[in-house]
Amino acid sequence: MSDVLEPEQGAEALPLDPFGAFPGRASRIAGLGGAEPSPDPAWVFETADCRPAIGRVGVHIRFHDLAITHGTLLFEVRARSMVPGTDQSRVQTVVLDAGELAAAGGIVNLMFDSYRNSYYAFACSINDETDIAASALTVLLDRAPSPEDHGPAWEWTPAAVRRRPGIEEALVGRVLTDLSPPRLAMPQSQVGSPLQCREPAFAEAMRALGREPVPSFENWSLAFVQRAIDRYAIPGARRMLGFGEDLGTLMSYHAGQGREVVGIQNVGSGDAAFDPGEALGRLRVPALCGEEEFHANAHVFGSDIRRSFEALHHQFDVLWSIGANRLMTRDEYVYFTLHGLIHARPGALAVHVLDYVEDVDAERGQSLNRHDIERIAAMALSHANDVARLRFVHGAVSPEKGTSLPFGLILLRGGAVA
Repeated sequence: MSDVLEPEQGAEALPLDPFGAFPGRASRIAGLGGAEPSPDPAWVFETADCRPAIGRVGVHIRFHDLAITHGTLLFEVRARSMVPGTDQSRVQTVVLDAGELAAAGGIVNLMFDSYRNSYYAFACSINDETDIAASALTVLLDRAPSPEDHGPAWEWTPAAVRRRPGIEEALVGRVLTDLSPPRLAMPQSQVGSPLQCREPAFAEAMRALGREPVPSFENWSLAFVQRAIDRYAIPGARRMLGFGEDLGTLMSYHAGQGREVVGIQNVGSGDAAFDPGEALGRLRVPALCGEEEFHANAHVFGSDIRRSFEALHHQFDVLWSIGANRLMTRDEYVYFTLHGLIHARPGALAVHVLDYVEDVDAERGQSLNRHDIERIAAMALSHANDVARLRFVHGAVSPEKGTSLPFGLILLRGGAVA
């Protein structure tokens, strides 16, 4: 059963239970809420997640029979992605002191922008001393959604248990590395080079992704991820998870193919407010996916991508990232690639494009060298996962010392039936 409050069809406004998030919890306002002591002594109320209409929406809060002479109230509008288990993000904060609230007759009106594929909740707390009293509390959204305003509720699908047939020759067996020149047509874990951007496979990937076939770091990275999916993903793969920044091209392409795609953008605790619905709209590439299809198949939320998201464990056919090493230390990236596999189903694909420095003695910042990549591969193998053999020989002119090249790493989650 969903814990999201849904309106009756045709309703013009949507009343909310101010204590819906924690029905048994007692409010800071004596006599309101439930009977259980609150673990947060500042807690006044918090609604359950709800779906407002799309666009500019007002939430109207009223303290009935208000009496207050001192205290400061903090009101919050919070957003959450429709993806289960994701965290709330504060998108608006309003602070009112006792005098302002009393002068308004106990009425607070908050206006905010509501986006598709986001849930919203409203909360209030008082962190200082107060004598606030009220006989009741009501919360009302001024516009309930129509059935067309939001996509379908999120549903999990059964786990896959087989890996793609015919890929065994590309995987690590007795040897970790391969001295053959890397090719995009038959990708393995490999370093990128301008030569690969001359292959028909590169041009084909650029056409599919709606990009000019310019031989750039970014384009090679996108082409490599797409070619790896074509070669290694479970047949019929339908659910994909992307980490990091610049997720729009791949999310739009695969959503346009009818696949379910989730993106996790890296958001730190000190970053600006993050509304997943607003962020999702900015990711769509119109040439690759229509608006309705995109919002039906794509979701995004913001968090620390180094985390493991329990609600997403064992759920995805494909994981990918491009440039995620720039968002963390090298050691953190090693464990990000390994721990991230818990989000994949048995036999599923993880493909990561990272910054690689060929010269082991060069100053490399957050880029990885051959030792780091071999360490990831060896650790993945030690936990019964599969790795596509490593190709460091690329046949291009050696770059200047310390210059980064793209390197694509391909892992397969263990536990599948071959």
